[in-house]
Amino acid sequence: MFARLSAKAMLLAALAAMVFFGIGLVGLATATWLATQFGVAGGYLMAGGLLILIPILWILLMAASRPRKKPEEKDFTTILFTAMAREAPWVAVLGAGLVGVANLFLSRNKNKK
Repeated sequence: MFARLSAKAMLLAALAAMVFFGIGLVGLATATWLATQFGVAGGYLMAGGLLILIPILWILLMAASRPRKKPEEKDFTTILFTAMAREAPWVAVLGAGLVGVANLFLSRNKNKK
């Protein structure tokens, strides 16, 4: 089991290294090609910008395509208790105490598993 896990980890590390150096070589080749037309600094600038622009566009596309969360629908009692808790905090404390006592009485004969 440990050998398989180690082999998979080594394979993943090798693949990550290949991707890392592959992107570097693509960037270097692009910069060299652009350097013949725009100079060394211009070629490196354009190649670096291109390699940065691709992940940024991908992140923006993923963020834009994510479905939006629907707002919670509140019922009348939730709105009522919220308004009462804002106006009179002692009502919220008293209500919490009453709910606790009611819960105590309602669950006193139930088996706890």
